[in-house]
Amino acid sequence: MPRETIGELEHLILLGILGLADDATALALRRSLGEEGRSLSRGALYRSLDRLGEKGLIDWTSEPPSPERGGHARRVYAVTDEGRGVVLERRATLERLWRQARAALDS
Repeated sequence: MPRETIGELEHLILLGILGLADDATALALRRSLGEEGRSLSRGALYRSLDRLGEKGLIDWTSEPPSPERGGHARRVYAVTDEGRGVVLERRATLERLWRQARAALDS
């Protein structure tokens, strides 16, 4: 069965979640992607996170509401096994394409 296809933004979000590990909240993810030159509105980030969740590529746990967060819960995101497979396949594809393009880029 073919794996889910993802776009560039979804790929970056999956990589960001993996890199943030246990600190992968929406705020931390937005900050991390912004530091890499990919600024996102909150709406765009949450729509992408919802899409990745619907595809089964991420999951999340909710931390209890806290006074520091105005009584709101906090979601911590994690990449599922299926999501890891998609990221690894995407990496292999990009590596193959880079190898093919290297000669043209080096000239």
